[in-house]
Amino acid sequence: MDFVGKSGSPMNGIKMDCIIKYNYTMQVYLITNAILYFLFAIWCLIKMGGSSEFLGYSFLNNTGRVEYLTLYTGLQFGFAAFLGICSFKIDMRSTATIFCVCLYVGIILTRTISALYYGNILKATYMVGALEYLLAIWGIIILIIQFKK
Repeated sequence: MDFVGKSGSPMNGIKMDCIIKYNYTMQVYLITNAILYFLFAIWCLIKMGGSSEFLGYSFLNNTGRVEYLTLYTGLQFGFAAFLGICSFKIDMRSTATIFCVCLYVGIILTRTISALYYGNILKATYMVGALEYLLAIWGIIILIIQFKK
């Protein structure tokens, strides 16, 4: 099946298949991020002590607990909702992917610089950092493909 492009010339089905697969890949990326944020928020909410210890936090008072829950559940739930909604709205997928890449680049720069500066970090920092690097690279690849077309 041929499709007619803006110039009136037919576009072959292969190009249209690539566009459909690209949109699907971006949707999978956003859904993956939404699920990860949702699961992480649930874990931090239900197992605040275990999750905070895994991440290297210790609380001196209830203010620290409130701040931890606010950032590690409230913000994560918000990201999960936003990315989940964007994953099903084709016109919002690019914006959400750019948001993720900007977020992850900021996070990995800060994590890398601070880890090098402070040193002697827990294994959990490497694990979380590896996931952030993976998601950043995946998002960057998606954006490069998008901007090439």
